[in-house]
Amino acid sequence: MKKVSLIIIIVIVVIAGILVSVPFFFRKTLLEKTKTAINKQVNAEVEFEGFKLSLFRSFPKVTLELKNVTITGKGEFQPDTLLTIANARAKMSLRSLFKKSGRSIEEINLVQPKLNLIVGKTGNVNWDIMAESGDESNISDTSRPGMQEDAFALQLDKIEIKNGTVLYNDRETYMFQFFDNVNLDIKGKMYGTSTELLVEGKVDRFSVDYKGVKYISNLTLETTSLLNVDYDKMDITIKENELLVNRLPMEVTGLIQIPSDSAFYDLTLKTKDSGFENFLALVPPGYEEYLKKIKTSGSASISGTIKGLYFEEIYPAFDLKIDVADGNFKYVDLPEEIKNIRADISVSKPQGILDLAEVHIKTAHLEIKNNPVDLTLLIKNLVSDPWFDGAFVGTINFDQLKNALPLDSVNISGSIDANLFVKGNYSSIEKEQYDKINSDGIVLLDNFLFDSPDFTQKILVPSGKLDFSPQNVTLSQLNVKVGQSDFNLTGKVYNYLNYIFKDGILKGDMQLASSFVNINELLRLQKKNVNPANTNKNVAEPSAGSNAAADQEKLVFDIPKNIDFTFRSNIDKAVFDKLPLSEITGLITAKNGKLILNGLNMNTLGGGMKLNGSYENTAQNQPLVDFGFEIIKFDIPIAFQSLTGFQKMVPIAGQSQGKISTNLKMKGQLTPYFKIIPASVDGSGIFNTENLRIINSAVFNQLKGILLPEKLQNVEIEDFKANFTIDNGNIDLKPFKTNVAGQETTVLGTLSAENILNMRLDFKVNRDAFGTDIQNVLSVIPGNKNITVVPAGVNISGPVNKPEVKVDLSETRKTITNAAKEGLQDSAKKLGKELQKLFGK
Repeated sequence: MKKVSLIIIIVIVVIAGILVSVPFFFRKTLLEKTKTAINKQVNAEVEFEGFKLSLFRSFPKVTLELKNVTITGKGEFQPDTLLTIANARAKMSLRSLFKKSGRSIEEINLVQPKLNLIVGKTGNVNWDIMAESGDESNISDTSRPGMQEDAFALQLDKIEIKNGTVLYNDRETYMFQFFDNVNLDIKGKMYGTSTELLVEGKVDRFSVDYKGVKYISNLTLETTSLLNVDYDKMDITIKENELLVNRLPMEVTGLIQIPSDSAFYDLTLKTKDSGFENFLALVPPGYEEYLKKIKTSGSASISGTIKGLYFEEIYPAFDLKIDVADGNFKYVDLPEEIKNIRADISVSKPQGILDLAEVHIKTAHLEIKNNPVDLTLLIKNLVSDPWFDGAFVGTINFDQLKNALPLDSVNISGSIDANLFVKGNYSSIEKEQYDKINSDGIVLLDNFLFDSPDFTQKILVPSGKLDFSPQNVTLSQLNVKVGQSDFNLTGKVYNYLNYIFKDGILKGDMQLASSFVNINELLRLQKKNVNPANTNKNVAEPSAGSNAAADQEKLVFDIPKNIDFTFRSNIDKAVFDKLPLSEITGLITAKNGKLILNGLNMNTLGGGMKLNGSYENTAQNQPLVDFGFEIIKFDIPIAFQSLTGFQKMVPIAGQSQGKISTNLKMKGQLTPYFKIIPASVDGSGIFNTENLRIINSAVFNQLKGILLPEKLQNVEIEDFKANFTIDNGNIDLKPFKTNVAGQETTVLGTLSAENILNMRLDFKVNRDAFGTDIQNVLSVIPGNKNITVVPAGVNISGPVNKPEVKVDLSETRKTITNAAKEGLQDSAKKLGKELQKLFGK
C-alpha cells in the first residue's frame, strides 16, 4: 500500500513538473512562431514587450499571453499607432501545442485595447495592413497542401474585449467618432459553414464630431443580439436584438450580406414602446436625477430603415424618423408643466454618397403656460457644402420656466422674445459672403436677471433689443447692471455667423456709456475657491512664490482670443481699489487675448491721467502689462490716502503737500492678486513737482544738526524735474538740483525692488540756516563770521518705511578749515602792517 501511495505521489510530482516545465521548453519556439505568424500577415510594425505561456490558467487549455502589444503603420501612417493592447491572451488546446503544424486558437481575450482608425487626406486608410502576398490563406485554411508550418488557424469559440477604446478620424471629411470603455463578448463557433452567435456589448460614451461641431455627445449604447451567420455566403441575420440608447429600448432586425469587399444592408429599427416617458430616456445618464419626479403623457417613437449597398464612398439608403405627439411632462414638486410637445424629425438619404443626406425638423413645438416656442430646420449637402433653412420663434418667460423646470441654485427671471430666421450655404459663411445669407430677426429682453452661486453679483438686463441681419447684430437700448455698475451699450457685432458655425472671430464696435463702474466688484465677479481655513481678512497678501498664495483670491482674468471688440467709452465715475476715477473717455479694445487701452483719459486724485497700453494674462496667471502713463498734477495727500502702493513706496508723502506729475513707460508682470511684481518691471520716465511742502517729517527732523529746527518744520521744496529708470524693479533716480528749505540741494539715489532706499542729498547751507553741528564746528575757528556758505551731505538708507539718516560733515570741515587758514594769513599780514607803522614813527 505504501508503495502504491509513493508511486502515485511520484507520478503527480512528475506530471506537475511537466506542466510547469512545458511552457519553458516551448516558450522560445512559440514566441518565434507568434512573431513570424503575425508579421507575415500584416504590412505594419508589430511589437510586444512581454510573452508568457501558461498551462495552469485555463487547464487543459494552453494560454498564450502578450503584454503591451503595439501595431504601428508604415508609409503615410508611420507616425500613427493603429492598435495598442495592454494585455492580449489567446487560448489553444494542449494537444494542439504538440503538433508540428495546424495549431489553432480557440479563444481571444483583449484587455484595454485602443484602436485608432484613420482615413488620410488622400483617402487611404491606416487599417489596410494585410500583406499583399496572399498569406491570408495561412490564417483560415490549415488543410491545404503546402500550408506554412508556422501558421495558426482561428477556430474561435469566444472573443472577449474589456475596457476598449475605438477612435475613427477621417482627415479627409473632418469627421471624428469616439467609442469609450467598450466591453464586448462574442460566443459561438466562428468557423465552419454556419453558426449562431450571441453578442453582448456596451459602450459607455459614444460621440460624433463633424467639422468641429459635436452632433452626438457621450451617448450610452448597450446591446444583446442573437445572430445567424452563414460563413459560405457571408450572410448575417439578426435573429433577436435589444439595443439601449441611453436606456431607450430599441430593436434592430434584418440582414447583412458581405459577399466580397462590399456589403448589403436590409435593417429595420424601432422603439419597443411608444410612450413619451421612454423617449426621455435619451437624456444623458448624468442627468438621470432630474427625471425621477416627472409625470408624463403623450406618445413618442423612433423608427427607421437602412437598405442598400455599401462600397467605398457609396452608402445604403436610410430613413430615420422621430415622432412626438401630445407630449406633456411635469415635475411633481413644481406648479407648471411643459405641454403640447410635438416633433416631426427625419434624417434620410437615398442610395449613394453621404452628401445626399438631409436632416429635417419639420416641427418642434412646446408651450410653457401660454407661451409657445417653435423651431424648424432643414439641412442638406451635409458633406460638401451644408445648406440650411431654419427658424426659431417664441417667447421664453423664465419666471414661468422655473416653475416648470428645476434650475437648481441658478435664479433666472424676466423674458426673452425671439423671432429669428436664417437661410443659406455654409460656404458663404466661410468666405464671409454674408450678402448670400438670408438672415433676419429680432430678440427683445425684458427685465432679464441671471443670478448664480458662481457669481458674486447679479446680472440684470432691464431692457435690450438685438436686430439680426446677415452682416451684423445691431444692439440698441441694451442696458446692463452688474452689482453697482451700469452699462448702456449701442453698436454692432460683426461676423457672428462665422463665430457660431466656424469658431471664427467675433467682432464688435460699440459705444459704452456708464454713470458708475465698480472695477473692484467686476474683478471679483466670478467666485473663486478659497480655503475656508484661511479667511482672516487682516492677513497680508502673500508673495508670488509663497505657499499661502494658493489660498488667496485670484483677481486676474483672461481675454478670449476669439473676440475683437472695441468700446468707445464714456464713463462718468468709477472706482479701482481706493482710487476714484471720473470723466473716463477713450478706446478700450479686447483683441487676440489682450486688453488694449488707447488714449484713455480720466480725472483722478485732484488731477488728470492719460493711459495707453496693454494687458495679457499668461498660463501662470501672472499677466504681462505694457503701459504708458501721463499723470498730470496729482494731489499728493489724496494720492497717499488712495494708493496703497504709493504709501509703501513713498511713506514721506503722508506728511507732504503739493502736486506731482509724471510721464512713465513701463513693462512688467502682475501677481494673481493684481499686484505688480517689482522685480519684473523695466521702464523709464520723468517726474516733476509743484508747490511741494513736507510738514513735520521724522526724516527731516534728523537734519537739525545742519539746518535750523524752525526751517525743518515746514520744508518747502522748489519745483523740480527729475529723470529716472527702472531695471528689474530697481529705480535709479538721476541727479537733479532743487532748493530744500531755501538751500540749494543736489539729489540722487536708488530704490530697490525690495523697497530698500539709498539716497544722497548734498546741501549748500547758507549762514542764516546753519544748524547746531555746523555752528559747533565754526565756534572754534577765528574769523568764522566771514564763512557764509558751507556744504553738508545727508545719506538716507534702509527700508523705505523706516530709513536711517546720517549727516555727512566731511566736506563741511574741509571748507571751514580752508577758510580758517586764509583768515589766519590775513590776520598775520594785518598785524605786520600795523607794527611797521608803529616802529616807523
